[in-house]
Amino acid sequence: MRSVPNGRIMRFEIVAAFVIGLLLPVLETCRRGLSHWAVDFTTMFEDYLGGALLLIAAWAAYSAKSWGATFLMLAWGSITGVMTTSFVSQLEDTIRQTVTEPNNAVVVSVKFLLWVTCVTALILSFRSAVT
Repeated sequence: MRSVPNGRIMRFEIVAAFVIGLLLPVLETCRRGLSHWAVDFTTMFEDYLGGALLLIAAWAAYSAKSWGATFLMLAWGSITGVMTTSFVSQLEDTIRQTVTEPNNAVVVSVKFLLWVTCVTALILSFRSAVT
């Protein structure tokens, strides 16, 4: 937990939502470039939408909105599902040696770290939403 200037404690799942909410679209854009929107709209859109979802959920939970904890849990559930599919797919392609992407080891490592963070934040947000 992290202290903030107004004396409130910011929980891990909220901090992670702010950070990953910003990182998802930034990392995907750095990895593929803005021109990839024309090639594979869905891939880019889900990262931008996921980032927005996490940012809204983090703000709502931090602001102690009545729906904030539940929305944060739902956002983490959604993003955890997206990251699970993305990470497992990347790992499978790596194991099968069908990956043509440069720096694949870095991509797999970053996706693994994002996935672990998502799973952890989902568990913590579930605990916060039901108490």
